[in-house]
Amino acid sequence: MKKTQVLIIIFLHISATIFAQSKMNLSLLKKNKSNSSEIIDVFVKGDINTIEEITTSVNGKIKYAYRNIAALKIPTSALSTFASSKKIQRIEAFPPRFKLMNDTMLLHNNVIPVHMGASPLSQEYDGNGIVVGIIDSGIDFSHPDLQDSLGKTRIQYLWDQRLPFAANTPVYGYGQEWDNTGIDAGLAAASTDIDWYGHGTHVAGIAAGNGLANGNYKGVAPKADIVFVAFDFYSSNPTLMTDAVDYIYNKATSLGKPCVINASLGDYYGSHDGLDLQAQLIKNMIDAQPGRAFVAAAGNAGDSPFHLGYTVTSDTNFTLFSSASGSENFTLYSNTSDFENVSIAIGADQMSPVHSFRGRTPFYTISAHLGILKNDTLYNGSNRIGIVQSYGDSSSGVYSLEFNIIPDSTTYDWRLITTGNGKFDVWNFNLKSTGIPSLATMPDSVYYKLPDLNQTMVSSFQCLDNVITVGNYTNRRSLLNYNSVMFVDPTRTPGQRHPNSSSGPTRDGRTKPDISAPGDFVMSCSLLSVLPADGITYPDSFDPGGFHTLGGGTSASSPGVAGIAALYLQKNPTATAMDVKNAMISCPTTDGFTGTVPNNQYGYGKANAFTTLTGCMITTISEQENNNAVFIFPNPSRDGNRITIDISSFSKNIKTELMIYNTMGELISVEQINGSTVELKRLSAGIYFCKLVQGGRIIATEKMIIL
Repeated sequence: MKKTQVLIIIFLHISATIFAQSKMNLSLLKKNKSNSSEIIDVFVKGDINTIEEITTSVNGKIKYAYRNIAALKIPTSALSTFASSKKIQRIEAFPPRFKLMNDTMLLHNNVIPVHMGASPLSQEYDGNGIVVGIIDSGIDFSHPDLQDSLGKTRIQYLWDQRLPFAANTPVYGYGQEWDNTGIDAGLAAASTDIDWYGHGTHVAGIAAGNGLANGNYKGVAPKADIVFVAFDFYSSNPTLMTDAVDYIYNKATSLGKPCVINASLGDYYGSHDGLDLQAQLIKNMIDAQPGRAFVAAAGNAGDSPFHLGYTVTSDTNFTLFSSASGSENFTLYSNTSDFENVSIAIGADQMSPVHSFRGRTPFYTISAHLGILKNDTLYNGSNRIGIVQSYGDSSSGVYSLEFNIIPDSTTYDWRLITTGNGKFDVWNFNLKSTGIPSLATMPDSVYYKLPDLNQTMVSSFQCLDNVITVGNYTNRRSLLNYNSVMFVDPTRTPGQRHPNSSSGPTRDGRTKPDISAPGDFVMSCSLLSVLPADGITYPDSFDPGGFHTLGGGTSASSPGVAGIAALYLQKNPTATAMDVKNAMISCPTTDGFTGTVPNNQYGYGKANAFTTLTGCMITTISEQENNNAVFIFPNPSRDGNRITIDISSFSKNIKTELMIYNTMGELISVEQINGSTVELKRLSAGIYFCKLVQGGRIIATEKMIIL
């Protein structure tokens, strides 16, 4: 009897230990086993009163909490204390892998009528009274487009997470911050955007630049206030992103203004369902009060086959991971009902000088891994190949199975082997899609599962319903360059989705991105410190004077949509994030490129500022659909005396005319075209329609704005 009681006690102890461990992800579990006194940042989900009590008892610190999720600083030794509490549901601290992910852009986003207050709008909307928060690489606060007419900064607060602890370090315990007074006083000189070559400056210009540098390339919300966080991409702190979001929303609240945050950065790894604690905490922050919105880039991996997902069958399928370093780490995700009958093993292939399969681990199901860190030593005969660590986790109805492979040699490719019944997803850039040995060399290659181009968007908060996730289409193909010479890239098709724009859906099947906007080949604020050297060396990347430079990707499409959200909040300051999103996706532009929407390339269509603010009412100005054959530069322009129109794609052997109409439909000018460009003169401020006529037939129409 006593023996039975002892066994029961031992079983209950083991069960409790496994239960506690299953609340943590693998990296935290390893820290928990290390018995280190290191102070770490973690997310904890559970009863907030219990979280507060335990945090106090272990001499930790609650940085902030929204609903039932908190961001904490605690000693590593306290992990087991949190995990053993029945009122703590989950503890996470995934290592961040964030990557960084504008003119004609105003036309494509149909912003000009909003800036003009076109009917039925009762006033002009320009972002006045709204905070645009930006989380990015840094910002050149000396740029004239980011200052007011008196040369004062429009940046109300700047927090540079990369700088060392100092007297002006904010409450988060790292980096340095300044308000607008400090920036204008020259105290923020240590904060630059040089590390990422002006990425954050370019993004800020698209969202909120005012065009004061030279009158061109104005942003979408040119009178908005800016709160900027320079993100530390080299830190291992998992709460950097939520710290930045908390900082911006708190600053906007202190200013008494609605706020939209733009995040042109993301992490391609993760569950891609928005169920991780970082995403859930950001969701709670967004929903904490009305007058908040959040916009994020979908990612730039649409042409990279780094997703693997398939239905598992009784066949023994496999996929190789090719890693130059030899080591490998990847995680499988699945709904619990889809993974319980899947058996998995890890194998090793020696690829040179000739291919040979070297061995594999035993097959395991997820049930053998839940809450348990397993270590399998892989052998080929008596020769050790390496160690395969595996750890299973279950939370929010989702299974994850993480593998960490520690090889004895860098000559191996590692194979994920499956059999059984179910399905799963994994995202990893080392998935091997080319160079697969032939059937003669590797006879089981008939069972090889290739990675695909589906679900290539970034993970975490971009997968939330209350975040507007943005895809990218080509903005233009030409510009007047640094030397005032027309540069044309004939390989680009304005209006067409760029091949690297990441696609959805989320892992659980929801449409993403939500909307698309011009991002490829967008002009916006340049990093002034690189001039004039870079303007001379790379003239086709800059405008005359060098105040603006080309950028691209969803990094550039996202801030344009964030600017539209700012305009919407200016008109509807108590709108919720879902109000903003629904207004935008209910009234998009659709065309031959978007096809039937919604879809997982363009989302619900192309962002349209005017219809977003007017409840789907189209502009009262009649216009013919532009077929992207005529390109006007700059457009809009403040100078009606010199406008260059690129028509280089048309035949020069047919009589060609450019007919200019005003908004009343009156023909005001006919220009004979003898070359690839034409210069228009003496046009007053207004909206015009330029119709290209060849052989008496209208073959293209483009709207032109003179400010």
